[in-house]
Amino acid sequence: MKNTLLKLLFIICLAFTLVNCSKSDNTNQPPDSDDSGQLTKIETVLNGNDQNLIELLHKVRGSVGKRGPGSKTLWSRKNDYGLGLYISANHVYGLNGWSSDDAEYFDTTAENLGIFETSQMPPPNGGITLGDMLISDFPLMHFAISPSATNTTILPEEDFYIGIIDNQRVEQSQFPQYPDLVNTNTPLEMFDPENRSKADETWNTPDTGENVLALGYPQDSDTYPNGAVAYGKVLSDSEAQEIITKLQEAGDPEGDIPYNSDAEFFIDAQGIAGMSGGGVFNSEGQLTGIMVRASDTENAPKIIRAVRISYIKAKMTAFYNSLSQTERNKIAPFINGEI
Repeated sequence: MKNTLLKLLFIICLAFTLVNCSKSDNTNQPPDSDDSGQLTKIETVLNGNDQNLIELLHKVRGSVGKRGPGSKTLWSRKNDYGLGLYISANHVYGLNGWSSDDAEYFDTTAENLGIFETSQMPPPNGGITLGDMLISDFPLMHFAISPSATNTTILPEEDFYIGIIDNQRVEQSQFPQYPDLVNTNTPLEMFDPENRSKADETWNTPDTGENVLALGYPQDSDTYPNGAVAYGKVLSDSEAQEIITKLQEAGDPEGDIPYNSDAEFFIDAQGIAGMSGGGVFNSEGQLTGIMVRASDTENAPKIIRAVRISYIKAKMTAFYNSLSQTERNKIAPFINGEI
């Protein structure tokens, strides 16, 4: 009964969840054009002349897909089964979809909260069109969420959860469709030409002033049918604080949210709804953050707020260490390699 209710709540959330964040991306090699910070279609970048960006985009684009009304980013395949360990935003999943505001994990080998609907990743052959192919999606754990938080007010330091992707795939047909329990027999097949998700260091801490690439799937699928990228610079903590003041003056809601340097960083780039949960990568293709919010008021500074992977890892490790050994044994095979 619990599983059925959670699945029904998820379906409802698909219709009503508002994506706060979105947007952006950048690279350590400045773009050749003057479009820094602007959203660009994936295919435009791939057909462009900036070989550094083309190579970087090829390296990371297979790691970012759709999840409900937003995006999700594959963090790693270094677990015991070689499955996809991904991160997305709590507001993309829909806060009402969780059974508790307290941190919780799900035993994916015994309880099935998986769904195919709205879950897509780029095809393993490297094509940029997602088509009608759906891939299984299993929430694995989320962390403590303030009882007062909503899909539109949740703070970056709480706005992320971790899930699993395996090889189960179906074409879109009737709604909804559910996978079997997580299949641990076969490593995930995905487009990862340089094995970014298996590297010794799949993630890193962003450096102030470095250019990064942000990748996600806007809800405006007519304009961005195959996803969008944006280039931007990582702002210093002092620059971020200055931006908060400017956002307040412009009347942008992001000005009302304090900047938390431990949990997040700012990128001077534009984003739009649907890119929440999308990844922010450095020039080496390492994942530095997950997009969760962005400014959108006219005449306000264009910024994207990204949760630091280092912060997410710390929260995951602390939660894991708080569990009993029996509970750890249930989730350790899925997070080994990043814990």
